[in-house]
Amino acid sequence: MTSDELTAGILFLIKVKGDYQFNQDSPDYLGFLNCGEDITDDPGFIVVVENQKEFEPIMKQMGIGTESGIRKEETIFTLI
Repeated sequence: MTSDELTAGILFLIKVKGDYQFNQDSPDYLGFLNCGEDITDDPGFIVVVENQKEFEPIMKQMGIGTESGIRKEETIFTLI
C-alpha cells in the first residue's frame, strides 16, 4: 500500500465517521452506513477493502466497526 492509498483510506474513514447517519441529532440518523462498490464513489473505500488487515486497527482506534466484515459488495459500518 502506498502512502497515497493510506491517506485515501483514512480520509474515507473520516468521512464515514462524520456521516450524518451517525449523528443522533440528525432527523436522518440511522446508526449505520451502508457502502459498496456500486454505491460508494470514494476510491478510499476500495483501498480499505483491499487492505483490511492494515485498516482494521485504524478503524478500531477511530471507533468504527462493521456488522459482518469489510466486503467490496457491501459493508455496513457501525460505531463501536
